[in-house]
Amino acid sequence: MKTIENNPKGKTGKRIIAGILVLIILLIVAFLLFSPGLARNYLNKHGKELTGRRLSIEKININYFTSRVQLSNAKMFESNDQDIFVALDTLVVDLKPLRLFKKEIFVQQFKAVNLDARITQQDTLFNFDDLLAFYSSEDTLAAETESSPYSFDLNNLEIDRGRLSYTDQSIQNTITVKDITFLIPHLYWGGERDSKADIAFDLGTGGSFSSSFDYNIETGAYTGEASLTAVDLEIMLPYIQQQMHFNSIDGTLTADIRFSGSQEDLSEFLLSGDARIDSVSITDSDGKKVLGVAEAKAHLKEMKPLKYQAEIGKVTFDQPYMYLELADSLFNFEKLLVESTEDEITEDEEEATVYAFLIDSLQVNNGWIDFSDKRFREEFNYELSKIEVNTENLSLDTDWLTLNANMLLNKRGKLEARIGVNPYDPLSKIDLEYVLSDFQLPDINIYSKHYTGLPILFGDMYYVCKTTIDKRQLNSKNNLIIRDVELGRKNGGLYDIPLKLALFILKDINGDVKLDIPVTGDLSDPRTRIGRIVWTTLKQFTVKIVASPFKALGNLLGAQPDELEEITFGYDDTSLTGKQGRGIDLLLKLEKMKPDMQIDMQYLNDRKLERVDAAKEIVHQNYQQERQKTPNSNRKEYEAYLKEKSGMDSLLIQDYEQLLAPKEKVDSVVLARESMRIQLVKDYLTSENDSTSVRVLPYAADEVLNIGSRPRFLIKYLLREDTEPSGTGN
Repeated sequence: MKTIENNPKGKTGKRIIAGILVLIILLIVAFLLFSPGLARNYLNKHGKELTGRRLSIEKININYFTSRVQLSNAKMFESNDQDIFVALDTLVVDLKPLRLFKKEIFVQQFKAVNLDARITQQDTLFNFDDLLAFYSSEDTLAAETESSPYSFDLNNLEIDRGRLSYTDQSIQNTITVKDITFLIPHLYWGGERDSKADIAFDLGTGGSFSSSFDYNIETGAYTGEASLTAVDLEIMLPYIQQQMHFNSIDGTLTADIRFSGSQEDLSEFLLSGDARIDSVSITDSDGKKVLGVAEAKAHLKEMKPLKYQAEIGKVTFDQPYMYLELADSLFNFEKLLVESTEDEITEDEEEATVYAFLIDSLQVNNGWIDFSDKRFREEFNYELSKIEVNTENLSLDTDWLTLNANMLLNKRGKLEARIGVNPYDPLSKIDLEYVLSDFQLPDINIYSKHYTGLPILFGDMYYVCKTTIDKRQLNSKNNLIIRDVELGRKNGGLYDIPLKLALFILKDINGDVKLDIPVTGDLSDPRTRIGRIVWTTLKQFTVKIVASPFKALGNLLGAQPDELEEITFGYDDTSLTGKQGRGIDLLLKLEKMKPDMQIDMQYLNDRKLERVDAAKEIVHQNYQQERQKTPNSNRKEYEAYLKEKSGMDSLLIQDYEQLLAPKEKVDSVVLARESMRIQLVKDYLTSENDSTSVRVLPYAADEVLNIGSRPRFLIKYLLREDTEPSGTGN
């Protein structure tokens, strides 16, 4: 009997089987060895069909024992197949394939080295919109619907030295985040378990980001937190530049935000948290700092963006700063505004949605405003410091806003104010009350010189204002106390206002000027300006004081206004009466109180009227000498005398007297009387004060005030510096 071992055919069969097994093993080994290359070639060739974008992979390594896949120098291109969308040097994925049978995608490690992702936006279109459309296609959705959902259990998700850029092509601005490095230890999504995710990384532009997320698979509810720490605000500059021509923004943003919602109702998406910006500095197109704040904080109580609702708790600004410049009748912020086209304005109006926005309280602490007015030859600079402002219940739909404020004015004066206003129509309703104290008048010297030609040398002001505007009707009560004001010599000025004399007249015994100036006006006419109303009122008030200063001076001296207006004489006065003497005494007293005031006593008289009285006196004297009788006691006989002497009949008595009295003698009597009156006044002045500067001015034939005037001395009050030396006085 033959054995198999000795059977040549059996040996041949064994060799064939062994050879086949070796070949199979060699084929398997070859397949395993060459399959990464085949896969690379296939992906490079058919990547667009598989992923929606052209792919380029330099090398694929697979560790079959650990199920680890590594891609080297991999790229996904833009839809144009030319520009890079995402690129990376190395991608390592460590899978657990057996978990797929449990409908679970389990990743032990996912690591991307030198990841470079580039996102672009043109208007509302992103460069990944085509990918969203590709993965949302009907075939894809159908496949997902037919198959039961997979869960994702992702571990050790890591990016090493990543780079993310975002380009807004409509404004040609690119924001780049460099050196992104983070590790997510665990992320779970789907299946029957709740999902969790935690992420944290540093931003290449400065600052860091961290977030945590929890999702309840049964209810669809989710909660999470996100934190930004010291993020550079410069990334906001290009967007702000769409509205303002700012040059730079420095500062950082720190925020802790909490969010929650439900997949069942997206409108209930809710935000809350706190935000803070620090060390903010904004410069204009010339590089000058125009805005800033040391610290600003806001507490977001609740915000539902999809419902356009937001409630903010307390907002505070610590040490805010503003540089305000006025040149060419425009403020610097008006010049910094970017002009909008009509199309943009129309579009904004159409898309505008009213936001239910509420701020519980807003507070400004230790604010600072530098104001510069460059409209004049001299630059006017003014400083508002230690500004404190507070208000409550700010809302976009409110028609009434109340603010309380106080501040220092140029480091010395103080302002305390309360204002209530309709923010949407300020001229319809305003309640304003403010008090200025220790306001230094020389601080506004440039304005005074420009408008009135008068430099302010000294003085401070206390000012109380109560202003209301109701239905566009302005009603303002202004009470001022100006102390120790002194103005320099007038030189030019846009308006010829006798301000200096008015203030001088109004000074009381303590050197104070107390004013009560009401201002009213109708603001219904759009051409009406509040500033113009105030200026016109002040001008009219000043002119009125100078034209009729007697009430103000009477209050100062405790006298009646008419006692300081004029001193009158009768035709037959040959000595000063008590009333006339008192009037002169008041002038001498006023001279002592206001040594810089020039007091002039201008003699006025209608000589034509006095000639009638002088003729009467002459004829009466003649009658008395001839008849030894007085005309007043013998009226009929006196009339007969006049007719006899004149040879005329049917005339008025004064006509007879003027006819009978010689013209030369009448004129002589009138001149003698005038000389006597003037001398009486001069003698009284010098007897009371031999160095008085009160001037007694003689009759001036061309003075229109002579017409119809009885003999009187009209008192004029002037500034001594405005009067020229005259030889007609004492």
